[in-house]
Amino acid sequence: MPQALGAGIFCLAVLAWAAADAPRALSAPADHLVINEVQIDSLIGAGGTDDDWVEIYNPTAAPIALDGWSVQKTTGTGGTLVRVPLAGTIAARGYWLIVRNGATTNPDLANQADTLASDNFSLAANNIVYLANNNENITGADDENIIDRVGWGTAENYEGAGPAPAITEAKSISRTPDGEDTDDNQTDFTITNPTPRSSAYTSEDNGLDGEVLFTLILADPAVSDLTPVSATINFSANSAGSAQAEYGLSAAYGQSTPAAPITAGASAIGLTGLACGTEYHFTVNGQDESGAETDATLDATFTTLPCGLRLDGLAMTKTGAKAKNNYEEGWEWQFALTIWDAQETRVKMKFQPWTGPNNALINAGGQMRFSANAGASWVEIGANNEYPGQSADVSGLDLSAEPGRQINIIVQMKVPLSSPAGHYTSAYGLLTE
Repeated sequence: MPQALGAGIFCLAVLAWAAADAPRALSAPADHLVINEVQIDSLIGAGGTDDDWVEIYNPTAAPIALDGWSVQKTTGTGGTLVRVPLAGTIAARGYWLIVRNGATTNPDLANQADTLASDNFSLAANNIVYLANNNENITGADDENIIDRVGWGTAENYEGAGPAPAITEAKSISRTPDGEDTDDNQTDFTITNPTPRSSAYTSEDNGLDGEVLFTLILADPAVSDLTPVSATINFSANSAGSAQAEYGLSAAYGQSTPAAPITAGASAIGLTGLACGTEYHFTVNGQDESGAETDATLDATFTTLPCGLRLDGLAMTKTGAKAKNNYEEGWEWQFALTIWDAQETRVKMKFQPWTGPNNALINAGGQMRFSANAGASWVEIGANNEYPGQSADVSGLDLSAEPGRQINIIVQMKVPLSSPAGHYTSAYGLLTE
């Protein structure tokens, strides 16, 4: 798009963008005991309820006494309630394992249990499990003593927008990472390989364990390739997944790029259709490949380059001219310009007629020329106050490392024979294409 400079600087048009849906926010560990993992059948093809167990997790920093608590379960429609009383203390960030003591229960699993439930505690597809802080039968899904609950498959009672996934044979449903709770079963639980852990569980590093979560960070520099209407956001992720950039004139953003796949390591997202000379706020958010973990970078800002071109300086390098109709003894000027848009690679100039003493006039057309390459080639001014058909090529020219491209334009004028002596004035215009 051509850009002109006369009395002022002109701006580029701004393209409109539609906002895309943003990823959900990252959950946080609960401040209470949670049902952390559930398995209902360890044998593929058995079609029964072998090795049923429920793992409780304490995500808090303090131990919690379980005396007087209970784990209860019903069918998916709320029928056939079975209650298992609990006793003991679950350590801070510790586990508690409740195992059904049935005829087909794996002995190693039974030996690992903190609580052995009766054979009636038989879990099946589409059941609901409750954790209550008393040892009375719950009175319904809204019982105030229910601390946590999870329904799976087609269960009619669950936390949040939907039940956890149906539990397949030899698999479990588990919170990932442990203790993360958004109060939405379908979000908090995923199908996993079973990892039953009891109060005796310790990690391989003498009781200290941890999990590195999906993480997004901005690079340094966070923004590159700035132009008046575009920018590139640079960031990195510690795991493959998807990410998008949100941006706008405030930290409320309002615009976003489509979510796109990313790999572990450095990534970049391009923004286009921006307004020139404008400060933008931005963040990058995304999720890992499983969709279970999300993250977002802190709010940051950048400012697009100004519009069009800028006159940085104008100097007359030959102030006195002889009326000899040649450029060697005529006037000469140097224009210092900054061109902001890298796609603008050609420059044109125009001049009004020169007015001198006693209204004497000298035509600019046929008397003036300009060069962008230090006089290696010239563009002639053919008519007064009109841009010529030709232009000066400025592609690849840049005199500094500052934003935009800095160039010098030399302008020369020859003074016709017999032009009256005295002071003359004119006006100019600049155009990039």
